[in-house]
Amino acid sequence: MRTMMLRAVVLALCALGAGPVAAHHGGDVEWVNKTAGPIEGTATKFAFQFPHVFFEMDVVENGVAVPWTITTRWTPTILREHGWTRESIKPGDKVAVTYLPHVEKPRIGQMQTIEVNGTALALSF
Repeated sequence: MRTMMLRAVVLALCALGAGPVAAHHGGDVEWVNKTAGPIEGTATKFAFQFPHVFFEMDVVENGVAVPWTITTRWTPTILREHGWTRESIKPGDKVAVTYLPHVEKPRIGQMQTIEVNGTALALSF
């Protein structure tokens, strides 16, 4: 009886812990399932950090520089295995990306392809 009770408690704790993990990785909830762009801009910040690498850039819209945030699906560990470094995108670099738009927040996207100063960085893996 005691073993069954212990198993029930462990299963209940596992079930409770699974919710936040599923919520974080609910990609279909956050991103429109249709690629947009390309958009071009000037990089202002590059964050090669966990949990997901992202960068910020200014995109000129109607003659005004507007800030955008572009994230990846991948961690620095995965991107490093494909040639990325902390220096892959530097402030002032010219960046062109295609992206999945965020479902609610304009000017936020999940990177699908990227060129930095005319050179493609690996994302198709």
